[in-house]
Amino acid sequence: MQELKPTQMYIVSHKDFDAPNLEGYTPILAGAANNTASIAVRDDTGDNISALNPEFCELTAQYWVWKNANLGDDNVGFVHYRRYFYTDHHKTRIVPASVLSQDLQRYDIILPEPWVLTKTIGTQFAQFHNIDDLKTVRAIVNRRTPQFVPAFDALMRRHDLSCYNMFVMSAPRFDAYMTWLFGILDEARAMLDVSGYDAYNRRLYGFLAERLLNVWVDAQQLNVKRYPVYMPDETAWKANLRSRVKSLMYLHRI
Repeated sequence: MQELKPTQMYIVSHKDFDAPNLEGYTPILAGAANNTASIAVRDDTGDNISALNPEFCELTAQYWVWKNANLGDDNVGFVHYRRYFYTDHHKTRIVPASVLSQDLQRYDIILPEPWVLTKTIGTQFAQFHNIDDLKTVRAIVNRRTPQFVPAFDALMRRHDLSCYNMFVMSAPRFDAYMTWLFGILDEARAMLDVSGYDAYNRRLYGFLAERLLNVWVDAQQLNVKRYPVYMPDETAWKANLRSRVKSLMYLHRI
């Protein structure tokens, strides 16, 4: 059995909230460059992309941790102020950081249980976003890491996706992932124009990262531990989804 390493969990939030009193869990303010919330750890100091939060969502907090936190050889993970990894489907107990440390003695990475969609991942993206953006990213992946393209294409044909950019992994693996991810996203941002998108679709790089995380895991055949994720506003999310479908249908008729 390998050495049990500490796990630092960051709770990403864009506003003040009642954080759980759990050892190893630290709130971090995402988009702090344009935010007055009082969370102590902010993503707008040191090497940061905080101002890009409308496009990168929780990735601005992850970028800050990547560039500024002294993680050493420990483990690191990210949850959201309203979404956590739970010990079971009763969703009454957040997984302690110590348990996540134990998991990473046996697994390479911890991810949320996947959403299972009626449509394929590729079709779902095309329904709600600009499919040309996804095609651009595939071309970038093909140029940078062509060995990952089969996993990319396979994901687009599947119906399941681990969402939210939530994960736990070792710090060295996190560094490797972020290096790969931002190499792709930085190149994509230089090629894509989101200035005409609505607020929802401006979050493009967060949406792309959700899919790229799955590609990265699958391409390397990482050993995955999955936990259920609690989403308190699930009803509101589904209502928003139905509203967007109706809007798209209306625009198509026009």
